[in-house]
Amino acid sequence: MYKEKVLPTNLDEISRCEERSQVIDRGKSLSPIQKTDVALKEKISNALWKDDVLRALDYYEVDVFVINGTVYLNGHIVNTTSQNRIINAIQFIPGIQEIKNNLVLDDKLTIQVAGALGKLEHTFNCKFFTGVSHGVVVLNGEVSSADMRLSAEQCAAGHPNVRGVINAIRVSGVDQGIQDQHLVQPPIGKKMYFLDGPSGIVRQVVINPDNRRVVALTIQGQFDKSRRNLTYSKFSSGRSAQQLLVIPMRVIGHVTKDSGFLTIRSTEVENYQEFDASLFTTPNIDWLPPYPYCPNDVLIPIEYQQVDKNNETLSSQASFTPKTKMQIMSEDLLYNDSLGG
Repeated sequence: MYKEKVLPTNLDEISRCEERSQVIDRGKSLSPIQKTDVALKEKISNALWKDDVLRALDYYEVDVFVINGTVYLNGHIVNTTSQNRIINAIQFIPGIQEIKNNLVLDDKLTIQVAGALGKLEHTFNCKFFTGVSHGVVVLNGEVSSADMRLSAEQCAAGHPNVRGVINAIRVSGVDQGIQDQHLVQPPIGKKMYFLDGPSGIVRQVVINPDNRRVVALTIQGQFDKSRRNLTYSKFSSGRSAQQLLVIPMRVIGHVTKDSGFLTIRSTEVENYQEFDASLFTTPNIDWLPPYPYCPNDVLIPIEYQQVDKNNETLSSQASFTPKTKMQIMSEDLLYNDSLGG
C-alpha cells in the first residue's frame, strides 16, 4: 500500500526541481525501472482523465512525475474536494510506492493571502477583495493612492505559492486605464517561433517580483545573420552562432505547455534585444519562484533590489524597489506591472 506524504512548501520546491532535472537527464535510453515509471505515469494520467470533474476543473493544472515508483503531484487545484478526488482516482493503481502531494489548493491560498492583506486593510482603513484561480491571485477594491495599490500587490506576491498577481485595484479619483491582464508562463526548454519561421529554445524567464509575473523571456537559437542587423561570430561551417535573445511579453502570442508563438518576425529587431547579463540578476536564495519555474529558470531585472519587507508599510519599505533605470525592459515592466496592467 502506498504512503501519502505532504511536504512543507520549501521542500516541495526543491524536490520538484530536483525531480525535473532527473527526468531531463534520463535521455532517450530508459532502464527497466524508468520504463516502469513511464507506464505508471500513463496509468495515473488516464485515471485522472476518467474523472469527469477533474477533467473539467483541474486535469491540465496537475503535473505528475514518477521516479522509482514514487509519485510526485505538483500544481494548483481548486480545493480539498479536488485533492481527495485525485487521491481516490489513483490510490489503488498497482506499482505506486509513495505519493508526495505537493498540490496547492486555491481555497487555502485565498485565506492565506487575504489574511496577509488584512494587515494593510487594518492599517489604512481599506478593503481588498481577493480571488484565486489555480494559483493566480486577482485583487479588487479601491484605495486612496498608487503606493497603497502597489503595496497590496507586493503583499499578495509575497506568498511563495502565488503564481502571479492580477491587480485590478482602483485608485480613488484616478483613471488608470487598467488593461485586460492575464498570466502567461512560457515553458522552459520548449521552442518559441517567430512569424517567419525561425525559432529558439526558451532558456529563462524574466520576472517582475512585485507581482511574480513574467515580463520577458530569453530564447537561444541560430538566427540567420542576413535577416538581422546584428554582428556576431560564425562557426567554421558558416552557420550562425548560437544567440541568446530577450523577448518581451508584449510580443508573445499563443503559448502552450509544449511551444509558443511570437507576433513578430525575426527581422523586427526593434522588438527584442540581445541578452546582456549586466541588466539582470538571479533571485535571492530564499525567494521561491512562481510555479512551475525553478530558481535557475528565473532572472530578475537589475533595477529591482531586495530589501527588508514590512507589509504594514507603504511601497517605500516594500520587498522590491526600483534601484536604477533599465531601458531595455522599462516598457515591458510597465506592460506587466501594477500600474500599466
